[in-house]
Amino acid sequence: MPRVAPLTLSLFYLTSFAVLGVYLPYFNLYLESLGFSGLQIGILTLLLPLASAVVPTPGGVLADRLGRRRELIVSSSLLALVTFYLVLGVRTFGATVAVIAVFATLRAPALPLVEASAMEISEAGGPHYGRMRVWGSLAFIVMALGTGPLVGLRGERAAVHLVILLLALNALSSLLIPREKIVAMAPAAPSTLGRFVRQPRVMLFLLACIASQASHGPYYVFYSIHLEKSGYRPQAIGLLWGVAVGCEIVAMLSMPRILKRLGTLPTMGASVLLASVRWWICAVSTAPFAMILAQALHAATYAAFHVAAVTHTHHLFGRERRSSGQAVYGSATYGIGNIIGMFLSGMLYDRTTMANLFAGASAAALVSGFMVVAAARSEAASGI
Repeated sequence: MPRVAPLTLSLFYLTSFAVLGVYLPYFNLYLESLGFSGLQIGILTLLLPLASAVVPTPGGVLADRLGRRRELIVSSSLLALVTFYLVLGVRTFGATVAVIAVFATLRAPALPLVEASAMEISEAGGPHYGRMRVWGSLAFIVMALGTGPLVGLRGERAAVHLVILLLALNALSSLLIPREKIVAMAPAAPSTLGRFVRQPRVMLFLLACIASQASHGPYYVFYSIHLEKSGYRPQAIGLLWGVAVGCEIVAMLSMPRILKRLGTLPTMGASVLLASVRWWICAVSTAPFAMILAQALHAATYAAFHVAAVTHTHHLFGRERRSSGQAVYGSATYGIGNIIGMFLSGMLYDRTTMANLFAGASAAALVSGFMVVAAARSEAASGI
C-alpha cells in the first residue's frame, strides 16, 4: 500500500470506533424512549455481536479469493450508513429488529479486513498496528464522554443523528483507503479453511480468545450498574471508564516493545493472568483504590491481549489467508466470546451476586490462560 495508507487506516479506526462510542452507551437509551422492554432492548443489543460471529468469515474468504479487500470495506461502510439511516423512520420492535439486523450484518465485514491491511502495513515497515489502532480507542472515549451532555440537552434521538453523521464520516474514510494491486489468491475452499482452523494450535488459540472475551461479560454489561449500586456518582463512573481507556491507549502505544521482548503468545498469557486478577479484585471490593487498579489493568486485559492476538493471527494464518484469518479471529472473539459472556451474565444476574459473577469471570480468564499455554505447546510440537 502507498505511504498514505497508514493515515487512512488510522482515520478509519477513528471514525469506526467513534460510531461505537455513541452507539454502545446511548442507543439503548433511545430504544428505551421508544417504549421497548428490557428483553426487547437485550435482543437488539445482541444483534451486533451475533453478526460479528457469523458474517466476517465469509467476507474474509471472499476478500482473499477476489483480492478486492478495499472494495468490500467501502461497500460494507456505505451500505451500513444507508441502512442505519432507516432507524429514524421505524418505531415498532419488529421493524427496528429488521433494520438493526441488516445494519449489523452489513457493517460486520469491514473491520477485520482493515485489521488485515493494518498488519500488512506494519509488517512492511510502516507504523506498528497498535499505533494505528490507538486512534479508535481515543475516538471511543471522546465520543462516549462527549455525547452525554448532547443527549441531556437534545434528547435520546440526538444520539441517533450523531451515529448517522459518524457513519457517514466512516464511509468517507473508507473511500480514502488507497487501491491495492489486485492479487486474487486461489486458496482455500471453505472446507480447506475449516481444516486449517481445526488444527490444535489454531483451535486452542481461538478458544483462548473466546474465553478471554467471555470473561469480560459481567464487566461490559453490569460494571456501571454495579458501581452505581455501590454508591458511585455518574461522574465517578465516567472517570473510572476514562482510566481504563487511557491505560488502553498507553498500552497500545507500548506494544511494539512488549511484543518484541515477549512474543505474542507469552503476552497473551500474561494478559489473561492479569485479567484473572482484575476480575477477582472486582469480586472482592468496590473501594476506590481497588476500582482504579482494576481499571488500570484494562491495559493488559484488552489492549495488550488484543494487539498480541491480532499479530499472532496475522502470522498464524499466513499470507494466503490474511483476510480470512482476521475475520475468523474477530468472529470467534468479538462474536462468540461476547455472546457467551453477555448471555451468561444476563442469565445469572438476577440469580446470584456481582461478586460471584466476577469470580466466574476470573475463572474464565484462567481457563483462557491454560488454552494459551496449550496453544504454545502445540506450536512447539509442530515445530513452528
